[in-house]
Amino acid sequence: MKPGEFSSGDAGAAAPALHVSGASMAFGGVTVLDDVSLSLARGEIRALVGKNGSGKSTLIKILSGFHRPRPGATLQLGERRFDLPAAPEALRAAGLSFVHQDLALNPDASILDNVLVGRFSSRGLAPIAWRSERARVERALASFGVTHPPHRRVRDLQAVDRALVAITRGLIDAQEHGGVMVLDEPSAFLSEADVKRLFAAIRTLAAAGTAVIYVSHRLDEVLSLADSVTVLRDGVVVHEGPAAALSEDALIGHILGEDIRRFYPALAPARDDVVLSADRIGGALVKSLTLRLHRGEIVGVTGLSGAGFEELPYLLSGALPSTNGTVTLGGRTFPARLLRPHLTRALGVALLPADRQRASGAQRLSVRENVSLPVLDRFFSWGRLDRAAERSAVRTVLSRYGVRPPDPDAQLYTLSGGNQQKALFGKWMQTKPDVLLLHEPTQGVDVGSKQEIFREIEQAAADGVAVLIASAETEDLANLCHRVVVLRRGAVVGELAGAELSEQTINNLAFREAPPAPEYEEKKVAHA
Repeated sequence: MKPGEFSSGDAGAAAPALHVSGASMAFGGVTVLDDVSLSLARGEIRALVGKNGSGKSTLIKILSGFHRPRPGATLQLGERRFDLPAAPEALRAAGLSFVHQDLALNPDASILDNVLVGRFSSRGLAPIAWRSERARVERALASFGVTHPPHRRVRDLQAVDRALVAITRGLIDAQEHGGVMVLDEPSAFLSEADVKRLFAAIRTLAAAGTAVIYVSHRLDEVLSLADSVTVLRDGVVVHEGPAAALSEDALIGHILGEDIRRFYPALAPARDDVVLSADRIGGALVKSLTLRLHRGEIVGVTGLSGAGFEELPYLLSGALPSTNGTVTLGGRTFPARLLRPHLTRALGVALLPADRQRASGAQRLSVRENVSLPVLDRFFSWGRLDRAAERSAVRTVLSRYGVRPPDPDAQLYTLSGGNQQKALFGKWMQTKPDVLLLHEPTQGVDVGSKQEIFREIEQAAADGVAVLIASAETEDLANLCHRVVVLRRGAVVGELAGAELSEQTINNLAFREAPPAPEYEEKKVAHA
């Protein structure tokens, strides 16, 4: 059987839901996809994985009609056959629907218009039955717990709700047309509870006969959801087979082409001097938390969703208001409620938020404008901005952090998630911070970029930066951090370091029902 012709179950005798053959493509003479074939049975959930640059996005864009592959590529959807590229309208009519990574929503339009544009159920010249259409959208959104009225504008929604609107649109397509649904990183901004609802909806679609291609960097999701897995590396299918036959380590090995034991860097010892001290700091979720960050130390903060760990970086940086407590930085102690980003930045604190779309990056500005923003004053001379010097400095940052392409004038949104994150990481590291606050630093990035970011975090700590990582990725925290603080209901329930620190012990603390100690004080951790 040729690569790309794997199908699960006993559906091989029936016509496949999707079969793409001979998909090849090159950019600037460089082959990025080389004779890739892929076949899905009806009702099959196929995960498509690989690091950035492996060819996943190119293959998806060929399927959607956006990219024109080399001659000879074909697509079969059920009984219908297309030469690629094919018109998107014809593909949708044949049952192929998409939820793209950038969501493809109109921010100025309503939820109703975004979900049903081109999908209203009126016929001919008959007027649209607005009441029933609103009810249809409300029912679909309610299945994900979204209660916003259909007339609300998309730009007024939080990131998770925008993602759920796009997913709802795709699910309506799949329910109406059957066939095949492609989801490209649909869970990047979803909570654990939202992911469970998404998975339930996907499994319901699959049980009704819809085939699903699921693209994700979250390998635990891949293995829990998918029936089968296709791995792309350097534009070629290097593995495909049943998901049940793979461990996460084995899957990472296929993606990277190297031993998983090299995935996490070795940690240098932390130092004794305290760089940041927070005493009884509080916010909307965090309740009276005390914490010390030492020079060269990587500290993880975690818990269940809503436990407060996700709020802590923003409280310490002044990006969110504190209700109580004090913070000591640079030898000066401040009431936490007086902290503001301009003050903490001046005192050596850098914050990299999780949401690249709205908080950490300006997607429609150039990479140069994003990266140079915190150090823009360096490039002014006699009141004029030296663009050449700015561009040269940014190019150095992009080269240092392995951003591809290293083009300062590219718009940020044109980069992959991993390359965006590396550029934004470099943006703050060029300020030479004493404290680096990271919220989900590898969210929505491929496994190769994830490995590179881990190595950069370790290097920052080795250079003396105190690093705080707020994340729900407990396996990563267990392998990357000197110690991990676990929160529950806004308070610390424990701290783990050394031999005590493992993914299992972190999760045991996060899930336990015992109330937190009322007067928690940070343990004195020996930095061996």
